[in-house]
Amino acid sequence: MEPDDDLKGRVDALRKAGRYAEAANLCLQAGEPRRASELYAAVWDWPNAIAVAEENDLYALAYAHALAGEDRQALARLMRLLPEHPDQALEAAAAAERKGRIVDAARLREAAGEVQEAAQLYARAGELFEAARCEESAGRYREAGMLYERRVKEDPTDGEAALRLGRILAHFGRFDHAARALQTAEKDPERSHPALELLVACFDALGMDQAAGACLDRLREEDPALPVRVPDFLEKTFGNRKGLAGLAAGEEAAQLLAGRYRVVRPLGAGATGRVLLAHDGFYDREVAVKVLSVGTGAAGRDAYTRFAREARVAAGLEHPNVVHVHEFNPDGPFLVMEYMAGGTLADRLEEHEGPLPLAVVQHVAASILRGLEAVHRRGVIHRDLKPANVFFGATGDVKIGDFGVAHLQDLGATLTGALLGTLAYMAPEQITGSQRPEAGTDLYAFGCILYQLLTGALPFPGPDFVTQQLEATAEPISRRRPRLGPRFDPLLERLLAKPLEERPQGVDEVRRLLAELDWTDPDENALERLVEEQRAKPSEAEADADARPSSAPRPSSVPAAPDRYAMEQPLEGGAYRAHDTLLARAVRIEPCDAERASWLKHYAQADGPFLQAIFDLEPEAERAILEDPAGEPLTRAALTDAQRDRAREQIRSALETLHGKGLSHGEVRMGRVRVATGRAVLLLPTQPPSTGPEDDLAALDALFP
Repeated sequence: MEPDDDLKGRVDALRKAGRYAEAANLCLQAGEPRRASELYAAVWDWPNAIAVAEENDLYALAYAHALAGEDRQALARLMRLLPEHPDQALEAAAAAERKGRIVDAARLREAAGEVQEAAQLYARAGELFEAARCEESAGRYREAGMLYERRVKEDPTDGEAALRLGRILAHFGRFDHAARALQTAEKDPERSHPALELLVACFDALGMDQAAGACLDRLREEDPALPVRVPDFLEKTFGNRKGLAGLAAGEEAAQLLAGRYRVVRPLGAGATGRVLLAHDGFYDREVAVKVLSVGTGAAGRDAYTRFAREARVAAGLEHPNVVHVHEFNPDGPFLVMEYMAGGTLADRLEEHEGPLPLAVVQHVAASILRGLEAVHRRGVIHRDLKPANVFFGATGDVKIGDFGVAHLQDLGATLTGALLGTLAYMAPEQITGSQRPEAGTDLYAFGCILYQLLTGALPFPGPDFVTQQLEATAEPISRRRPRLGPRFDPLLERLLAKPLEERPQGVDEVRRLLAELDWTDPDENALERLVEEQRAKPSEAEADADARPSSAPRPSSVPAAPDRYAMEQPLEGGAYRAHDTLLARAVRIEPCDAERASWLKHYAQADGPFLQAIFDLEPEAERAILEDPAGEPLTRAALTDAQRDRAREQIRSALETLHGKGLSHGEVRMGRVRVATGRAVLLLPTQPPSTGPEDDLAALDALFP
C-alpha cells in the first residue's frame, strides 16, 4: 500500500470512530495541514481549524473557516494578512462575497489587482468613495467622477470626495462644475489649500478674473511668498501662464499624456519603452512616466495582460523601498511612477570605478532585499532586477522599480541589443525558459548585483553572457578582492547557483545571512575617498537644494563626524538632525550610552517598514544613528478617515513585528508616531519598556479610537 493510501486509511478509520482531533493531528504529522484544518472544521471546531490553517499560511482557508464560525477577531486579523497574499486574496474574496461580506470582498479584490471588480463591489455595498477611488486608480475618470458626485450629494461635508471630483471635472475642461465642487472642498480645512489652487485656475479659465484673484489672495494669506499676479501663479503651479485653458488649447497640449501629464523632458529609453519626466498639475508633483512598447499577436496580448495585472498590484503597494506606482493607464499604455531624483545604481557604479565601500554595499543590499520582500509578498516576481532598476531618492533612500516589465521582453524580442544589459543579471532558468521564474530568480540577479558592488566587476562579464550564465562559475570574491577574505564567498556561491533549488529559498534567509556577516571595511580610506568624490561631484538633487550652512553647533554629548555627518538642527534631549554625506540622507543622531545601546540592539532585529530604523550604534562615540522619518507628528497631521485607518494598520504592523521578536514598545502615543504620504512610522521608545504587548495594543486602540 502506498504511503498516501495508508495515511488516508488511518485517517478514515479515526473519522469513523469519531476521533477527529486525532485524525487532524495525524495529518499534521504527515505534513497535510489543509486536510487537518478541514477535519477540525468538519466537527465545527473553528478555533483549531482557523489556527492550523493560519499557522501554515493557508490564509484563504482560515478566512473561510472564520466566516463559518463567525469569529470576528479572526476575520479582522485575516483581513490584515490576506492583502499581502494576492493569490489567496482572490479565493477569500469569493468566499466573502458568498457570505454577503461585500466590503471584505472588495478590499480583497483590490489587493489582488482586480481594481475594477473591487469598484463594482464597493459601489454595491454603498461605499461610493472607495468605489470612485478604485475607478480613478484604474484610469476610468468619468466613472470615478460620477461616483464622487453621488458621494458629495450623499454627504456634502466630504471634502476629499469634492476635491477629487473637482480635479476630474477640471481634467475634462468642465471648469464651471469643477469650481462648484472645489468650493465645497474649500470648506474643509484639510483640503482648503489644494482646492483654492485649482479654483484659481478654474475661475481664470472661465474668465472670472476677480474670483481668481480673490482665491489667490486667500492662498497668499497662508503663504505670502506666492506670486501676486494670477498669470504668474498659474505659470508657477501649472507651467502655463494661461493655466488650465492654456494647457488644453495651447502648443503644450501635444505634450499632454491622457490630457493630464505635461512632459518636461525625456529621462531615458529601454527595451520596453521610454521614460519621461512629467508634471502632474492636478497634484502639483513631478512624476516619471514610462510609455510602454508592446508587441502584437496572441503572445503579445497574453504577456501584456499578465503585465497589466502586476502593474495594478504594484499600484497598490506602498513600501519605502519600492518605487511607488501612482497610476497604470491601459490605453497608453503607460505607468505613472514617483520621480526618483537621485538617479540609478547603474549611474553610481559608472561614476565610481572599482568596488564600493562596505557601508554603502550593506545599505544598498539591505534596501533592495526589503523591497524584494514586499514585492514577493504580493505575488509579484521582479524578473528584471539590475542596477538600472535600482533607484535613489533625493535623500539617498534606495528603491527598486520596473518590476513585472520583463514580461514585455517576451514579446518576440531577441537576446541581443537592448537586452544585453539584462542578460548580465539573468538567471539560467530565464534564459532557457525551462522553469517559471520564482523568488530565487530575483535572488540570482541580486547575487550578480552584490558581486558587482563588492568587486567592481560582474560575476559573468560577457560578451557571451548566455554561455557564462548557463555554464560558468563565478570567481570567488576572495580572489577578486583578497582583503575581504572568504566571508562573502559562501553566500555568493549559493546566490549564483545554476539550479534554482540550490539558491536560498526566500528573501528572509538572505537577509539573515547578510546580517550575520562581518561588514568591517578593510580599506580604512574607502569612506573618505567616496565622500571626497561626492563633495567634488554633487548630485543633481544637492545642486538644486538650498545651500546648507557651512557650520552648525554640535552637541558635546554627540561628537561630530566631519567626514560623514553634517549637523543641521539641534533637537530635544541633546539629539541632532544631521545630513549623512556618504549616503545622502537625513538622519537623527541621539546620545546613546552603553546601557541604551545594549537594548537598542534588540530593536534593530525587529526592522520593518513602519518602525524607525536603526542605521548604526557607535558605543565608543556614545551615539546612535537613527532614521529621521519624513512627515508630521500625529498631533499635527491632518488625515482623512482612510488615511487614519491606514496609519493605524501600519503602526499595528510595527507593533506586531516587535511583539514577534519578544519585545514591547511602552510609549505608543501621538508624539511617537510620524505620518507622511502613504507611510506612518512608529518612533523607537526612549527607554526600556516596563509594560507588555497587551498595553501597546490598548494604547494603539486609544490612539486611533
